[in-house]
Amino acid sequence: MGDILIRGIEPDLKRRLRDSAQRNNRSLSEEAVALMKRALSTPSSDSAKVGDRLRSLVGGARFTADELAAIEESRHEADREPPDFDRR
Repeated sequence: MGDILIRGIEPDLKRRLRDSAQRNNRSLSEEAVALMKRALSTPSSDSAKVGDRLRSLVGGARFTADELAAIEESRHEADREPPDFDRR
């Protein structure tokens, strides 16, 4: 296996990596490799279609026939105004 040296890591990022490594019972290097593998195994949002990205997040979950019917019905509804969170 090869080695890699990463320079210029911000202190906060290093602390977060160290904390993550401790939570997962890994060394800093093992945690960095695991995070890089996970990041590189997910498709880039630039190249993936939204539907494909959503499918990758929900896995094998499928909508029921009733849920699909409700989605189709909602497509024909008028758009709603966004909520006003400043109103009291």
